[in-house]
Amino acid sequence: MRLLVILLAWMLRRQLDARGWLDPGYWQRRLLEHAPPEKDGGRGTLRWLLPLYGLLVVLTGLLSWGTSGIAGGLWASLLALALLVAGTGMPGWRAPLRAYSAAWRTGDMQAAWHHVSPLLPVEQRGAALAPEQLHLSLCGALIQTTFERYFLPLFWYALLGPAGVVLILVALMLRDHYPSTRVRARFGRWVHWLAVPPRWLLSFSFALAGDFSGWSGEPCNRRPRRTDSCGEVLLIAAGSALSSYALDPARFQAHDPDGWPDYGHRSLLAVRHLLNRSLLVWLAVLAVLALMGVLP
Repeated sequence: MRLLVILLAWMLRRQLDARGWLDPGYWQRRLLEHAPPEKDGGRGTLRWLLPLYGLLVVLTGLLSWGTSGIAGGLWASLLALALLVAGTGMPGWRAPLRAYSAAWRTGDMQAAWHHVSPLLPVEQRGAALAPEQLHLSLCGALIQTTFERYFLPLFWYALLGPAGVVLILVALMLRDHYPSTRVRARFGRWVHWLAVPPRWLLSFSFALAGDFSGWSGEPCNRRPRRTDSCGEVLLIAAGSALSSYALDPARFQAHDPDGWPDYGHRSLLAVRHLLNRSLLVWLAVLAVLALMGVLP
């Protein structure tokens, strides 16, 4: 049943993304805009918010377990489907990426930055980035956002059911939108630990979906370190699994200077195809686990 829910959520979410509908960030901001203001450095907020978060996850788990015998767990599956459709997806990315590729092709890097600056990490939005740095930052943001909006919820749902969806989606919502710096930092650390297992699984999926020999033979100084962020780990893994210097703009420009105007579009297309193939790898693995009776 969980595989069916994942497939339905993925197909519905892809259609919503194509139309730019149901942005999870919008309703999450609206939900938290009336949250209590920060007091005492956020310590008081954490005292009641952390138990409430844990209680919500436990109650969701008990609810799904209690209804598992009703109509084959239909109610729990419908709850998970609604949560996955509402809490995942990237509806605001398609148009900016298309405009960015067109601006890169004409050499207008100021316009390219203008189109994608809202998609970059906050600390890089006002920075004067060289074209190569801008492109790598954008690709890293694309990979990390896709990971958090698709792969991360699917992993925890496959592992824990609806409780896993609540576990990760609420943590992401509080990390990104709660009006307290201390709360956002605490849940940021929690999301970091929740992301460790699926992050390494996705890194290995890149090898299966891309160039395994390049991924496995990458020099040691390019391999991820424990101090690297989630986005850096995935960007390094994706660059190792992609051929034709798709995530190495300096080497691409030296190797094929005539193709530089098309580099922005070709590189983003390669990254998107790698992510799509990696998701198919995950779905294939989940299908095998479902056939073996391991996945409920």
